[in-house]
Amino acid sequence: MFVWRLLAGTFACVLLASSVVRAQDFPIRVQEASGRNLVFDTAPRRIVSLVPVATEILFSLGEGARLVGRSRFDDYPPEAALIPDVGDAIRPSVETVLLRDPDLVILVGGFDNGASVRELVRLGIPHLVVVFNTLEDLQTNIVLLGRILGREEQAGTLWEQIDREIESVRAAVEGKPRPWVYYDVGYPPAFTAGAGSYLDALLSVAGGQNVFGDLSAAAPRVSLEAILARDPDVIIYPVGTNGPPHVEAPGDRPGWEHLRAVRSGSVLEVPSELLHRLGPRVGEAAKVLALALHPEIGGAQFP
Repeated sequence: MFVWRLLAGTFACVLLASSVVRAQDFPIRVQEASGRNLVFDTAPRRIVSLVPVATEILFSLGEGARLVGRSRFDDYPPEAALIPDVGDAIRPSVETVLLRDPDLVILVGGFDNGASVRELVRLGIPHLVVVFNTLEDLQTNIVLLGRILGREEQAGTLWEQIDREIESVRAAVEGKPRPWVYYDVGYPPAFTAGAGSYLDALLSVAGGQNVFGDLSAAAPRVSLEAILARDPDVIIYPVGTNGPPHVEAPGDRPGWEHLRAVRSGSVLEVPSELLHRLGPRVGEAAKVLALALHPEIGGAQFP
């Protein structure tokens, strides 16, 4: 059982204590991933989200109407396309962001966007930095955004639904053989999913074993020799507009023809739009992986 399952009880207690945020519940103080404390006198009304996952969460909480700007990568749900595009998610045009007159800008942490953050600070525009590297990060940020927007009850309900979906997938594959899986994050060079990443966690939930689950980096670079030595039963190959760079499919890469997965035709395509965005649809992503690895569970009941 993962840590996020254990955390659910703690968050549930908080939500029961204050299921609805009233005007008198403000101001509130929250802490972002960097440890920086923020104070909100009221719930933000004009939000620019430069994080596709945060955009999805806001819509899932019923707060899409607060969004007045998005990055060019924010393409889900379809209604997001109606929100003005302010440009790049990592290095946006701060001038374009300013034209949307935001009272909160949401940015992603862990990327080279320090200059944008410093400019927002200089201009006095409130901003929130979030990270989405693990399933625990997803839960934390759903609860965080729910609190900032006065939608704590809805945030709790959303996470409970995600948790039920994940647990239903885990139950469907329980007791089944767990194939040795290589997840193709990018090529060339070859990058895969390492320990602690949400993709590593999803592979486990879906009834697989990550061949590089012992590597500490979230997306480690690996050599052909290392892949050949571990010789996976299955290769998960994400395809789609949100996919990583792939010059060649696994079966067309020099040396990869010796892999068991390639020889047996066990290169399984999955939609990158779903798998490479850790958001409210992560339960659906786990189901897609489980059905790819264990097609015999096709008749299972999922919420």
